[in-house]
Amino acid sequence: MKNKIVSTTILSIFLCLSFNASAKDDGGGKHYVLNLIGTGEMYEGYEDLDGDGYATDEAWCFDVDLVDMKNQQVIGTGTDCLADVTPMTPGVKLVGTTYFHMPQGDLVVRGNTSVQPVFHPIETPDGQSMTHITGAAGIGNAVIDGTKLFAGATGTARLSGMVDMSAFFTNVGDPITFNCIFVIDLD
Repeated sequence: MKNKIVSTTILSIFLCLSFNASAKDDGGGKHYVLNLIGTGEMYEGYEDLDGDGYATDEAWCFDVDLVDMKNQQVIGTGTDCLADVTPMTPGVKLVGTTYFHMPQGDLVVRGNTSVQPVFHPIETPDGQSMTHITGAAGIGNAVIDGTKLFAGATGTARLSGMVDMSAFFTNVGDPITFNCIFVIDLD
């Protein structure tokens, strides 16, 4: 009887480990939940929106902290570059290119983004008032570049965020405060 219990226990442990190992591999890739947070001052940058290999499309860029939402630790910096900004009533549409600078490499994603004023007052838990809600999601590959661990990566990205644009007037040095969460699934 004792041998049956030991054998059953060992078999159960083996099956659980096998199931967990295959579950990690099944469905592919790595899941990241990253938070771009902080205030960045605008500087001019350039992006390659048409894919011709030349970064000639003007963009407004901002550098802020990058936080891993799993453990709430700052893991690097993020650069958000906003190009092809087009006013739409009551907000704007734009192409957002976001650079995640992490110890294991850089990951760059791009998406069509919508930004609109808030209809109810919004304040973050730390007391920051936010003036706009922003979001982006798409189909297909959102990854446009990567280095080190992220070299050759493909995957999807979704953005849900809040920004304070109360001091932003499209001048170099004007700030935007970001609290944007990106959900990235790499293949």
